[in-house]
Amino acid sequence: MKTIKIKYSLIRALALILVSLPVIIFAIGWLRWYYCLLVIVSSVVGLYWALYGDKKAKEDSSRDVEIKVSTLIIIAFIALAWVFLSGIGGFWAQSKDYPWRNAIYRDIVLRDWPVYYPVSNGYLVYYIGYWLPPAIIGKLGLMLGASDLWAFRIGNIAQYIWASMLIVTLFLLLLSLFKANDKKKQIFLIVLFIFFSGMDILGSIEPLGANLYHLEWWAKYYQYSSFTTCLFWVFNQSIIPWICMALLLMEENVSSYVYIGMMCLFGGPFPFVGYFIYCITFGIIKLIQSIKTKEVIGFIKNVFSISNILSAIGIFPFLGLYLLSNDAISGSGTLRIEQEGNALIGAAEGISGTAENAAIAGNSIKTYLMFICFEFLVVMLLIIRKNYKNPLYYVTLVSLLLFPFLKMGSNVDFPMRASIPALFVVYYLVGTFLITEKGYLKKYTSPDGKEHTTKEERQKADRYSLNRTLLLALILCLILGAATPAVEIYRGCRQIVLHGWDNPLEDFLYTLGSDGPYSREGDILYLWNFGTNSPDDKAFFKYVIKK
Repeated sequence: MKTIKIKYSLIRALALILVSLPVIIFAIGWLRWYYCLLVIVSSVVGLYWALYGDKKAKEDSSRDVEIKVSTLIIIAFIALAWVFLSGIGGFWAQSKDYPWRNAIYRDIVLRDWPVYYPVSNGYLVYYIGYWLPPAIIGKLGLMLGASDLWAFRIGNIAQYIWASMLIVTLFLLLLSLFKANDKKKQIFLIVLFIFFSGMDILGSIEPLGANLYHLEWWAKYYQYSSFTTCLFWVFNQSIIPWICMALLLMEENVSSYVYIGMMCLFGGPFPFVGYFIYCITFGIIKLIQSIKTKEVIGFIKNVFSISNILSAIGIFPFLGLYLLSNDAISGSGTLRIEQEGNALIGAAEGISGTAENAAIAGNSIKTYLMFICFEFLVVMLLIIRKNYKNPLYYVTLVSLLLFPFLKMGSNVDFPMRASIPALFVVYYLVGTFLITEKGYLKKYTSPDGKEHTTKEERQKADRYSLNRTLLLALILCLILGAATPAVEIYRGCRQIVLHGWDNPLEDFLYTLGSDGPYSREGDILYLWNFGTNSPDDKAFFKYVIKK
């Protein structure tokens, strides 16, 4: 079948435009007209600069994707199927996080913007960026006379299409990232992304909170979610950050780092923390390179590019003020060492405390060590021989080692979601390793086909055998890890068998506003984590919000 070439500049442009839409829509729906104008101008000019100000990125043809039309169709089908099985759009079983996500999306579709809840005098304050583009379609249906039920259904169809567009764009970015122009390699990289995960199946063997239909809670308060788990549970703070990380890994210079970061921030504040870590990492690397090549002035110009400056002064203040208005963040949003079950604190108590404290410390340390080994450490050690000079490797390793000890507020969401960019980098490093080392899958044969008679030949054969063993061990780890996404897919199938196509179990909340058909009057429990009940105390609602 015909082979086509998709320019990387086109893929990059599509990705940047898609992730920019939520910020522009937010400005129109939430901000006073003069702030709205500032954000739109900053976004449009910043986008234009990101697309056309970086000539190297525009002219780079090494990342163009050559792909057969049939392969492109297969990849698009995989994306559609993956999104379908996630429950996005409501066509398939949904995870237990969906009641809140359905309620948020329904409120965005059915209520006026900014989303206000009169019963509690509260506002929706959340990283809602992902939902805004498809919500416009649902709102349009409402404006044309559709009932609330059908407006939400229209919005859900639009959400499925929107998510599928983003995932197809992400898959194309992955092909560019790996410079994959071979059909087998292209399909392999997509399948690897979907089934990439830590070895939760090993942790779930012990009675540490294992769940047959969701393996990743086996380590109690520690969890690094697979990509499939993210899509099935927290798609709103995963998809856009994945795209932003893929873009970041391929940026030629730092001129668009802040702009891409703002899109990531609105797609997920916790993943943005991980994104920011890599921005600093790449910035330092490029600074060192510029010093060596005596191009420091060019580096400084890129740091203070039009795109970065406009993003910092024309977008960030408004997104920041909005997100910081969330009661859960503003009330208890300091980053701190985990107080309950933390291995380090537990160990300190165990040294000078009671035997019970020592036992708690021992269990915490054991759980943490099992967690890091099964989730990423073993895999990272297996690929170290190709990455021991790669600073990206060490930044990722240190980040994943430290994240479990950090938390935001009373929940454990921070380490689970701040780790999304780091796990994306692990996937990138592993994928690169597999592609470059695949030759070791074959057994070693000497050049002349004879026995290893010399010491040099025996040493070469031994090195080859060791590398082959390490590669096979890595593949075994990936196969064990694939059990986690497989169980997520199985859970949805089982749910359909038990409850049918209608899925009321995961749409019982209806609204966050305490005035829906299933809400209790005066119940504002859910709004605490998803909004604010004290808008008068927040700067965003005093000075910025649209009146």
